[in-house]
Amino acid sequence: MAYNSTTALDLITGALRKINALAAGETPNAQDAADAQQVLNDMIELWSIDHLLVYSSVENLLRFIPGQYQYTIETPVGGTLTGTFTNASVSITGVTIPANVAVGSFIVDSAGCVPAGTTVAALPGGGVITMSVAATFTPAPNPETFTYTVNGNFAIPRPLAITNAFTRITASGNTGLDYQIDIVTRDKYASIGLKGLNGPWPILLYYDPTFPLGTLYFYQNPSQAGVLHLWTDTILSDFATLTQAINLPQGYAQAIKTNLALFLAPEYGKTAGALLVQQAKSSLASIRSLNAMPAVQAFFDRDIVRGQRTDAGWIMHGGFN
Repeated sequence: MAYNSTTALDLITGALRKINALAAGETPNAQDAADAQQVLNDMIELWSIDHLLVYSSVENLLRFIPGQYQYTIETPVGGTLTGTFTNASVSITGVTIPANVAVGSFIVDSAGCVPAGTTVAALPGGGVITMSVAATFTPAPNPETFTYTVNGNFAIPRPLAITNAFTRITASGNTGLDYQIDIVTRDKYASIGLKGLNGPWPILLYYDPTFPLGTLYFYQNPSQAGVLHLWTDTILSDFATLTQAINLPQGYAQAIKTNLALFLAPEYGKTAGALLVQQAKSSLASIRSLNAMPAVQAFFDRDIVRGQRTDAGWIMHGGFN
């Protein structure tokens, strides 16, 4: 089986048994489970910033705006609003609409009467928001409070790390050509004298993980339409509820249980035994070893080595770089 389905309660129960805070067959009471869930989510967030604990990357398909080389990225919550939802209707009525609500903002209601991924499709005025998808039922109470996002230029979760990128050309009769974008450091990007230099598409990318909106800086300035394929590390998901089912790759459930046990032990006045400590370390080492990137062919600095490029870019330049 490729994945193992589990819940936060299963993981917490297993972790507490490993430190003898629970006996076989026992489950934690509601307060202990809620406290442990917070510790579990804190640990999962910590794992998300460890590249070797992240088991996959996400390919995000985004579109360049010709003439723009700086982009913000993320969908932070902008605030809460109150409005009336009606079953099978795309309209939220009776809303006092603030200035930062925009077309494309995501909408999340507490009752769950609108599907995940619903966005603002239009703002026709008169206290009405038109949604991209109709409500699936009329909530009670109604009017209802809901949240909305204030999106960056790229409306995807703020990445913790960008692993790769390329542009797929969609203009000039050369649809389908891919052009590699090198991920560079801040110092490398800062050394570029004319950052707004126009080019058919970018060749470099520097990512500044500012908060709440991350910032992407491209060089050269894209002057053509193109699709950005941006590979980002998967952000490991928090457990929203104790009973929420989640699929984990092989080895992750054991690693979570043993390491969560180490996090919980001090709160229960327990001392983790040497065997448990070794199991926790070994499980993380196995995951890191599996997720480690294989050795790749070395690349030469563009500014040092000059020569005919091998990435098909010469086609768009008529044979010249």
